[in-house]
Amino acid sequence: MQTTLKTKLKTTLKTFNTVMLIATAALLQVNTATANTEVTAAAAVKQVQASCQCFSVQVYGQGPAILLIPGVASSGSVWQSTVEALKDNYQLHVLTLAGFAGVAPLTAEQWSQGYLATQQQAILAYIAKNKLEKPIIIGHSLGGFLALSLAANHSEQIGGAINVDGLPALGELFKQAKSQSAEMPAEAFNPMALAKTMTSNSQWQQQIVADMYRSDGITSGRVMGELMQQDIRPQLSNIRVPVLTLGALLNGAPYSSPEQVQTNYENQLRNAPAAYHKAVYAPDSRHFIMADAPDWLNQQLSLFLAKHYQG
Repeated sequence: MQTTLKTKLKTTLKTFNTVMLIATAALLQVNTATANTEVTAAAAVKQVQASCQCFSVQVYGQGPAILLIPGVASSGSVWQSTVEALKDNYQLHVLTLAGFAGVAPLTAEQWSQGYLATQQQAILAYIAKNKLEKPIIIGHSLGGFLALSLAANHSEQIGGAINVDGLPALGELFKQAKSQSAEMPAEAFNPMALAKTMTSNSQWQQQIVADMYRSDGITSGRVMGELMQQDIRPQLSNIRVPVLTLGALLNGAPYSSPEQVQTNYENQLRNAPAAYHKAVYAPDSRHFIMADAPDWLNQQLSLFLAKHYQG
């Protein structure tokens, strides 16, 4: 059994090899794992499965609806502290996407239109099926990309979006990073070294490495490939709902300074209308803001939600 797990991890890491190493250095928002435990905040109101089996969902609390989407190879457990902070005032729909953290991968037929397009349509279908009235979309990394895409392309169906350390054009930073690849460490397959680039929290580092075993390496690699090809920067000008971006200024350390990281964000998000979009940066956090600055993260989420629902 242990040999099988090691083989699976090695396959996953090989799939990510070049992307992961370069992405970490240049603020490529790569999310390869999450907490290994399930969300423990209160008993879920219900647990449901998307009709297309594109993701699993756990629902907590009552009130205005919020969808929380994790990133590549992550489970909904990344939102544990957020569920604790918000469940008394909101109904939280916590997703785990297909192929990640124990959820079955998409079928070959579902892959035909692409993972990102399939997930976006599945989320819209979930909103309609469950009669959610313009929910807020909160996403981390890959989930942040989906949140931005939904705000840009389907503003009429959501109430707003919060992008937690995601980018609209990941491939552009990859191109910038290629010129820096000679400066990267030679070691290719060190999962703990990779985890340390994503959070300074030692407990989360262990959880990140453990959760790599639970995700499908082929799905992770293909999704990263899709993200590298996506560029929704032009569509950001279509945003007509409130959008908040939360960036992690240490995500590129030590290869990119906080100033460079912030500049990358500003350049990538410049097409988002200032009337609808705001960016705030966590100064001491790596990619997993929920690990390095959970109180700051939840405060920013609460402020945004309170302003949105009061308005």
